[in-house]
Formats: sequence, structure tokens, C-alpha cells
Amino acid sequence: MFIKQVHIIFNSRETHRITEPLLNHPPNILYYFTAFIRETGQKDENMDYLEKNLNLLNDNLPQLEIIQKEVDYTDYIEVMQELSKIIKKERQENQNCKIYINVGSGSKVTAIASVEASELWNCDIYYVYSTKYDPKGKGPEHKGKMIIKEPLTFPIKKPKKIYIDILRLIEKMITERYKNKEYDDSINKYIYKKHLVERLYTEKIMTLKSKNEDERKLQASKYMKSKKYLNRLNSELDYINVSKDKRNKKIFITDTGKEILNIFKYYF
Repeated sequence: MFIKQVHIIFNSRETHRITEPLLNHPPNILYYFTAFIRETGQKDENMDYLEKNLNLLNDNLPQLEIIQKEVDYTDYIEVMQELSKIIKKERQENQNCKIYINVGSGSKVTAIASVEASELWNCDIYYVYSTKYDPKGKGPEHKGKMIIKEPLTFPIKKPKKIYIDILRLIEKMITERYKNKEYDDSINKYIYKKHLVERLYTEKIMTLKSKNEDERKLQASKYMKSKKYLNRLNSELDYINVSKDKRNKKIFITDTGKEILNIFKYYF
């Protein structure tokens, strides 16, 4: 069976360190990122290396499809989102495709995000170094023979899909609750737990094996089943915060929960 190969690289002051793995193991599609630092408005300072690398690849691999993209090299969440969009798109087109990410180019943030994306979404990473490292000389920092390594990484425990689905529903309900309302942006937005429990079942994120005809017992069953998930989201994962009110408990999304929503915004 044909196995599609996809490579993802980040531009930097390098030539062979970027191109040699591609020439030796030609992919079908290459995603080539360049830098843009949004906070300062700074554009990629190594566009001349981009041009050199693209010319070399086009001359030697004329059939290679190259897709250029831009990402903030200092924004971990944005890098994760961009990687997730690529991985989701390619897996939807070919679920057996092999996706490789070069973690030796770009910035430290793109490297960290790439390693974690590879663990979350089952990709392969590789690191390229050389027999002659020359950071103070002219031209690329790595010269001589290029050596490719596949680093051993420890697995990352990805949250179960149902926890992300619940978190997304909470975010959706908060948006609905505050839509077209005037409020101070600094307030901590929330929804009521009783409303969330009901929506978990109307939107079929949770289901009951059997429905009790007694309305009070039915509500109790819904609360009991949803309780273990909400407790874990609150106490163990720290994605949400449940108020200590005796009645009409409020649910807030924590800063950690907001980061998780951003990381998994495009792909679980």
C-alpha cells in the first residue's frame, strides 16, 4: 500500500541541515514554516536561506509539493495549533500517512511544541546535527557531514476525548450566556452546573443506559454519572473550577483549561 510521507520544517540559518534529510528521504508534501513574531512585528531574518533551500529542493525534487506557511516562533499555542491543523488535514486525506517533523531548525519554542505534538498525535521527529558546528562563522552554523537522529521521547498522557468535549461545551455555553451582554472584560465568566449537566445529555456527550420514568430519579442518575467527570476536570486535571455554593454551583474554566482548549482547538 502506498504510504504518503509528509515533512514539516521551520526556517532558520541553515541549508544542508534542512535540505539533506529531504533529499535523502524525499517526501510527497513539505510544509515549510517561516517566522513572524507578532508581538514585535519582526519578520523572518533568514529569508535568504529559505530562497536557497527552496531553489535546491525545486531543482532536485521537482515533483515535491511545497506549502509555505508562517507562524510565530515564540508562541507555543500557535505552533501547536498550526501543527494540529496540518496533521488533521493529512490524516483525513490518508490515515496511513507518515508525518515527520524536523526539530533541529526553527526556535526552541517550535522544537518543544513539535516534540509534544509528535507525542499527542503520533508523528515522528528527527534532529539533524553535523560533524562541524560553527555558530560564529559566516553562513550556516552546521557544516560537514550531516547526521540524523530520532530522539527517544517519553509519552505524553493525552486527556480522554470526553473531557475535551465537556470543556468545549462549557466554553460554548459561556459564550452563549454572555453574548450580547454588557460586562466588564475582567470578570470571571461562568455557567451554572445544573445547566451544564442537562446539556451534557441533550447534546449526547453523555448517555444513560436506561432512563428512569421517575423524573427525580432520572435527574439523580444524570448527576451521578456526570459527577465523576466534572470532579476529575476540577480536582485532578484543573481544567475547571466549581464553586462551593450549596445551591446553584457555578463552573469556571481555569487558565489551564483555556490553554488545553487552545491546544486542541483544531484537532484532538
